[in-house]
Amino acid sequence: MAIDSDLASRLAMQYEPTTYRRRIAGHDVIIHCHHYNARLQRTIEGARGIDGKGLIVGAAETVFADQLARALRPGDDEARRWAVAEQLYRHLGFGRIDLSQIGADVVTADSSHFVEGWLAGLGESGDNVCSFTAGYVQGAVHAVTGAAVRVREVECMARGAERCRFEVDRGERPPIAPNRKDAAIPAPREPGAHWLRSPHVDEQVIIDAVVGMPMVGDEAGLIPAFSVYLANMPADFYNRICIGFVEAMRALGRDKAAIRLLISDAEHCGMNTFRGIMHSPEWDGLIAPMVRDRSDALHAIIAISNALGWGDWHVTAHTPRSLALESRYGYEAVGYREYRGQAATPQCAMLTGVAAGVMELVYGEGTVEERYGTFNAREERCVSCGEPSCNFAVEQVE
Repeated sequence: MAIDSDLASRLAMQYEPTTYRRRIAGHDVIIHCHHYNARLQRTIEGARGIDGKGLIVGAAETVFADQLARALRPGDDEARRWAVAEQLYRHLGFGRIDLSQIGADVVTADSSHFVEGWLAGLGESGDNVCSFTAGYVQGAVHAVTGAAVRVREVECMARGAERCRFEVDRGERPPIAPNRKDAAIPAPREPGAHWLRSPHVDEQVIIDAVVGMPMVGDEAGLIPAFSVYLANMPADFYNRICIGFVEAMRALGRDKAAIRLLISDAEHCGMNTFRGIMHSPEWDGLIAPMVRDRSDALHAIIAISNALGWGDWHVTAHTPRSLALESRYGYEAVGYREYRGQAATPQCAMLTGVAAGVMELVYGEGTVEERYGTFNAREERCVSCGEPSCNFAVEQVE
């Protein structure tokens, strides 16, 4: 089903070059791949003593009720509103859902970013894995009709079903949580004076090319690019589930373990995502001609990450055994300030883990498993704590 011009304008991506942010239907979106999304889900849902599935479902419900409301128009009839809900899901790269039977309290999906990610990276699952989709449908029902419902997955392709199937329960339940945030902190406007550049890598050419790529769902609602499946995930979703996960684990005295797990997921993401990118036709055609050594590859990877919307980070010092990075508007730090105010400790687990993973990929040897843990990263300063930038130090483990 081709997207019509009206929907295309509603869901058009705007890129803000001063902050390296992507925006769709009023929400900043972060492009991550199926490796990260599946691992992050497994970590949160697999933690004992907390309702990890509830965190994911609730965050998706809240965020997409808000994003869909921004994509709808006062003149839309109900059929058009459901069409927008189907198309947003597909456009963002989450797969393809069928809401045509929503009146009978049934929803199906015949392709899924989350099933693909789970099977590719984690193998077969003994449980249904589409918690995100259940939350999305709950948010869609609220945006379209104003009702608060519960959605339960009863069949899942990750367990061998022909398609994923969801049932809608319209019984009494509390209202959905609003996506309430403080205003975003001001974004920096002047470029950093001490960023290192490669003489061979034109970062702006890379950013412009990646931003210009049509990273939206195909006929199946998937985004196969750079040898991975990508998705445009609202930053608010990531922030809500990660903040909620750490806080729930803190109540059990396990918040430090929670942060280590989030960093580990991102470290694997850094290696797997960019390994796919470095072995993709897009890399061969655009970036490989610029790369003469490993340092060039590192600078190219950082440029790509800025084009993916992660938030204004750059190299400030670099050797084959160490790396220093500065991020001035990362989505984790800014999001924490919006949701919780000023933090007492740094909050950028994703960027911390990716920083280590990128060095392991570029300078490590052997398989991904053999490279994991060979570099250690820490966040030394954070925008969430009131600092002007987040700063990361990466060192090879002796």
